[in-house]
Amino acid sequence: MNLLQPAELRRFAGLFTTGVGVVTTTAGARSFGTTVNSVTSLSLAPPLYLVCLNNDSATLTAIRESRAFALHFLGATQREISQVFAKKGDNKFDVIRFRPGFKKVPVIEGVLAFAECELLQEYPGGDHTILIGRIESTQVHGGEPLIFHGGRYVSLGHEPQHA
Repeated sequence: MNLLQPAELRRFAGLFTTGVGVVTTTAGARSFGTTVNSVTSLSLAPPLYLVCLNNDSATLTAIRESRAFALHFLGATQREISQVFAKKGDNKFDVIRFRPGFKKVPVIEGVLAFAECELLQEYPGGDHTILIGRIESTQVHGGEPLIFHGGRYVSLGHEPQHA
């Protein structure tokens, strides 16, 4: 049996259309965040969400310290926010509008929706860690979502835009 190569898996997984989100948190006086699309609703009662973060993620380390995070769903016009948080670096919050939320976790302004979560559990998942958060509060603004498919940003009813 041949093991699936990472490039092959990325090509396969890229054909599953996903929304684009950002997970944020704090540790001490610093804010952290990363772009995610491995996200799913887990339970309505209790209200749980699941997110997967790379084991090398500074955001993961910070969530482990703070035990809290915010999950944001981005709108079709927020590709730049997705790209800012997809990169490594310390100055991500210099270029976006945000406010402190639950446990001082940064809440990005102008997103389609966000949930403030308390970290309940984590599980190993290969090169990622599966985090389960209990939702403490949500705010929904609505609008057209930012969507990712086949390695590109796409929108409902519009031509694909390259990532």
